[in-house]
Amino acid sequence: MRILPVGVFVTICGAVLGAQSLGAGQDLVAQIQTELQTATFHANELAQRANTLAGVRLHTHHVLDCLEGPKGADFYPQAANPCDGQGGGIIPDLQTAVSRHVPGAEAALREAEIAQTLAKEALASNEFNEAQPFVLVVARHLQAASVVLGK
Repeated sequence: MRILPVGVFVTICGAVLGAQSLGAGQDLVAQIQTELQTATFHANELAQRANTLAGVRLHTHHVLDCLEGPKGADFYPQAANPCDGQGGGIIPDLQTAVSRHVPGAEAALREAEIAQTLAKEALASNEFNEAQPFVLVVARHLQAASVVLGK
C-alpha cells in the first residue's frame, strides 16, 4: 500500500469534492432550465393563444405554480402544476442555486421574481386585453432568467 503525503491527499479530495459540487450545480441548473422552459411555454405560447380570460388565467396559474412550486403562497393546485416532477419551483430552486454560488443565479432569481409579480398582476386583472399582455411580459422575464442562468 502506498501512502500519500497529506497535502496531496487533501488536494485530490478537494478536486473530487469540487467536481461533485460542480456536477450537482450543473444538475440544478438543468433542472431549473427545464422548469423555466415549461413556464415560458405556458406564458408565451398557451396564454397568448388563449381567446378567453379564463384561458389566460389558467396558463398564468400554471406559470405561477412553476415559479413558486407546491410550497408557494400562491400555489393553485386546482390548475395542476405542469412543472410537477421537474423541481421544487423555479424561485426556490434559484434560491438554492444562489446559496451554492451558481453563476448567473442571482440575476435569474431577480428575473423570476419580476415574472412572479407580473403573473400576480395578470391574475388580478378582470380584462382579457390587460391580462394577456402582462403574461407576454412574464414570458420575456422567464426567457431572460434562462439566458443569464449559468453564465
